[in-house]
Amino acid sequence: MRMRPTAQSAGQQLEGEQQAAELRAELDELLRASRYASQRERRLNEAIRATPGRQRPEGELLRQLAQARTLREGLGIRCRQLSDQLEALEMRLRHVQQEPRQQDPEQQDLGQQEPRHQEPLRPGPRRPEPRQQHGRAEPAPPPPPARPDIGALTERITTLHRSGARTEATELIDQAAARLAPADTALLVGMLARYGPTGASLRLARGTARSAPEHAVAVLAELRELGLAEEAAELFHAFWSYPAASVPGLLSALERAGQNADGATLLWEWGSAPTAELTSLAACLQQHDRPGDVRTLLRQAAGRPTADLAALSTELPPALATALLRELAALRPPVEIVRLAAALDSAGSRELYGQLLAALLADEARHRTTLAALRAAGLPTTPPAAPRSRWGRR
Repeated sequence: MRMRPTAQSAGQQLEGEQQAAELRAELDELLRASRYASQRERRLNEAIRATPGRQRPEGELLRQLAQARTLREGLGIRCRQLSDQLEALEMRLRHVQQEPRQQDPEQQDLGQQEPRHQEPLRPGPRRPEPRQQHGRAEPAPPPPPARPDIGALTERITTLHRSGARTEATELIDQAAARLAPADTALLVGMLARYGPTGASLRLARGTARSAPEHAVAVLAELRELGLAEEAAELFHAFWSYPAASVPGLLSALERAGQNADGATLLWEWGSAPTAELTSLAACLQQHDRPGDVRTLLRQAAGRPTADLAALSTELPPALATALLRELAALRPPVEIVRLAAALDSAGSRELYGQLLAALLADEARHRTTLAALRAAGLPTTPPAAPRSRWGRR
């Protein structure tokens, strides 16, 4: 007995709707499991943050946190795959519904029908199906990369170190610092701190400073989240060795991560850097349009010895030298301002001396004592007159 095309379409429709219902039920279960995994990850993070003082978190908590993160990410990937599969199936069902109920009588015989592009849906292993766009099938997305086994990696590093292959263990740590995601890096730091060789966790934390600033700052945040204060401090101290050209990018990354206090601390450290390096950083910050950081840096530099300040004033670009002298006039006591003015005067830096004097005269009432000290030292307290043109003496 031959089946009419309408009956075959109805069978496909019924079978497809049953499969769609099964997919929806499975997707609901996975979404509930994903929510539970997220809640468990949050509770484990809270338990780790509750570790008193500077004690390291328990290794079991770190293992459970790594498992919870892996489970949550795996469930999220599977949910997206099922959602894509369900969307493709529903599109096919709508296409079947829109087909005409009756066909030409000459094509009633199934043996003479042209093969359909739409094949019947059959239950089978559920895999992500390609999406249909503009009549063309897009390939399914590639599977996500496998998450690293942090426990196995910890054991591998420890075994190499104990067997005397310390160079190989160090290379493995350096590779992990360069390749692992921030969350995995922080977990490995915690596991090495608990079970690994002495100093391995600090080396891994320090090594991440060699990566891009965004990545290094993300690792810093993860280490603090896990309560790994010593390793976080090690990574932050490694930021001090960044060259001046890289500091603006690092400050931007810290700013985006909400770590503004870390940026201020870095600038405080740079305030005592050698004159050439400090000058280079000030110029870089000005180039990257970070006037707030420039002012913070110059305020920190204002506490340097008088001889350093005189040299720094002569090496800075003119605009930055003027800003520094203004900060000095506002922050330093009269006796030190007199020493600085004498150093500039003896070095023949008449322009810089004039700028320092202009900063003092801008608020003469406030700087009355400093101006009196300059006069007592035999230093001029009136700005040098600008040279007049011979055409102006007519």
